[in-house]
Amino acid sequence: MSTLALDGFARKLSTADPTPGGGSASAAVGACAASLVCMVASLTAGSPKHAESAPRAREIGERARALMEEFLRGVDVDAEAFDGVSAAYKLPRSSDAEKSARTGAIQHALRAATEPPMRVVDASVETCRLAAELVDFGNRNAISDVGCAALFASAAALGAALNVGINAKSLKDRAAADAFERRTRVALAQVDLLTEVILGKVNASIAGE
Repeated sequence: MSTLALDGFARKLSTADPTPGGGSASAAVGACAASLVCMVASLTAGSPKHAESAPRAREIGERARALMEEFLRGVDVDAEAFDGVSAAYKLPRSSDAEKSARTGAIQHALRAATEPPMRVVDASVETCRLAAELVDFGNRNAISDVGCAALFASAAALGAALNVGINAKSLKDRAAADAFERRTRVALAQVDLLTEVILGKVNASIAGE
């Protein structure tokens, strides 16, 4: 699905088919965030006015591009993982042996489906960190794009965290579920703080302060 054109992805998302869903959409939004960081980094590295910052801007751009690719993979991985959960729930349960096998398969699939959105949350935090660095020296003509990147990364993290939560809720391994909850809570706090700082600087720059 990550190879679909934007209109194709949006139309696929609007159908009654459960995949792609919010997890894939969150990854797609994250890809937009990382892409914008990459764009501003490129505009900074290519500007004579930012010659001193060009080396670091290029490094940020390269990392942002790698994150973009990670997010794009997440679009498909999340959908595939959910399909695995659906398949597990459809397993037969006529006998005790089948019920036991089905329960095990469901738990395995739920754990596997929790990892992709968790990776989107983690990638969103890193995207925000890059944006927070870039906002201080990036090309002023594209400062609003840094703000958009932060907002998109925040939305991606929040959306993916919901998917982590709904899958972890059904895990019988409560230690694992609690670990996912702690990771998302810490990550979202970081994203919230970084986004607030970035938007403050972006708005101040736009206002000419």
